[in-house]
Amino acid sequence: MKSRSVKTVARIVEGDPGKVICREADRLKPAAVVLGTRGRGIITSVLKGSVSEYCFHNCKSAPVVIVPGKADVGEASVI
Repeated sequence: MKSRSVKTVARIVEGDPGKVICREADRLKPAAVVLGTRGRGIITSVLKGSVSEYCFHNCKSAPVVIVPGKADVGEASVI
């Protein structure tokens, strides 16, 4: 099995997290945007909002991959 490296870029940017992530994705044109969840569950995420859900619906320049948190495993997802 070959080992491959993944190029990453770290940035500190101020603003609304979902909007900033989508804006930076538009600017940088990455192969993908990978986000995690906090494992809050479906109802809490819908009521309080979710950065990963916002990005999933609003980032148009790159595919968004969402890695579920521990509490999300086995749960149906709205995403």
